[in-house]
Amino acid sequence: MNATLSLAKLTSNPFTLVPTDPVTNWAGYADLKSALLDMVGSCRSDQVGLSEFAILHGELGTGKSHALRYLSYEITEREKEEFRSPCVYLETLKVAANPNFLTLYKKVMDQLTPHIKETAEWLDMTIEDTARQRLPDGRRNDQEEEIERIYQQSDVTPGYPPLARLLRGVNSGSTEALAVLLGEKLSGANAMQKYNAYGMTGAIDSEYDTTRCLGAYVNLCTQGTKALNDGEIMARNKAFYFFFDELEILGDFRPQEALSVNQGLRDLINACPENCCFLIGMTGDVRGIYGLLTQAVIRRMSREPLEIQPLTTDDAVEFLRQVLKAHRSDANDPDEYPFLEEALIAIVEATQIKTPSELFRGCRRVLEKSVLTGALSAGGVIDHTMVAQTL
Repeated sequence: MNATLSLAKLTSNPFTLVPTDPVTNWAGYADLKSALLDMVGSCRSDQVGLSEFAILHGELGTGKSHALRYLSYEITEREKEEFRSPCVYLETLKVAANPNFLTLYKKVMDQLTPHIKETAEWLDMTIEDTARQRLPDGRRNDQEEEIERIYQQSDVTPGYPPLARLLRGVNSGSTEALAVLLGEKLSGANAMQKYNAYGMTGAIDSEYDTTRCLGAYVNLCTQGTKALNDGEIMARNKAFYFFFDELEILGDFRPQEALSVNQGLRDLINACPENCCFLIGMTGDVRGIYGLLTQAVIRRMSREPLEIQPLTTDDAVEFLRQVLKAHRSDANDPDEYPFLEEALIAIVEATQIKTPSELFRGCRRVLEKSVLTGALSAGGVIDHTMVAQTL
């Protein structure tokens, strides 16, 4: 592959059939890109601030996973300082042999572990500042007692009061507190005492508990809490993002598993009315949504489903040109190099269903044959003749 990239003067393979990680480039689909960026931007606290829930759908190979991964990169890397928000991306809803919303919760919280540790530290510092503010100079020796009292308040994380104490445990380095927060069950004779210390009666092991806990966590991060700093809002994130892919696999779940996911998703959306974005990818026609999601979930969609359609001939040629430009090792070369425009047009015309994956297959075959036959030499180009011989 290195020899091919060298001959084609490319920095990396532009024709991968599955999204690489991270996805840093976007080509074509300008209107869709604008709509998606508008959606993920609007839910930030410094923008409109309302939560969003939408479905991104299209036929296989149209680029749904690529779009979700690109948005994730935009939020957490390229525009990290601007967004100041966490983003969870799950490539499939089938995260366990017997999936349900609890297994989704565990996967989400596992991915959020670094963020959870940072939030635990932030909350501890905020509570310490609050305790210091509330105590007169003569009582500063009582600060630890005041901190303890604040942690015991139910209104620090009102949606799920044990969350504050669990985060305190995480910040103190307790692996048990983190395990409980991640949905694991404690064992041993004194397990119940440990749960009680966090204000819990047992493990986080139901849709009710998972949505309360995760919803409270999202709201703590994006809304802060009026219980601290004398009611001043102290949020650490502008928004929270959940990108779930392959909704269609829900059709393979057993009825009780699919119902669990639907109920959990509905309740989580209810728990996060502001500064939260749910974007779910699905392969297939929009009508398939009604066989996968319950009416209770569908009614909570904030936008009409967004469709990625196959490209027109002109759009497909421009799409391939932009893809090649993004992988250009020499900026002085034409955007479409090592292909001539006539070759790209020929590839597009030979591709019956003009989705990115099908177009990439054609380009890969032509490029590979050009290299293997010696038709592409250093500084050479690929013309329509090679396309006709290959496709």
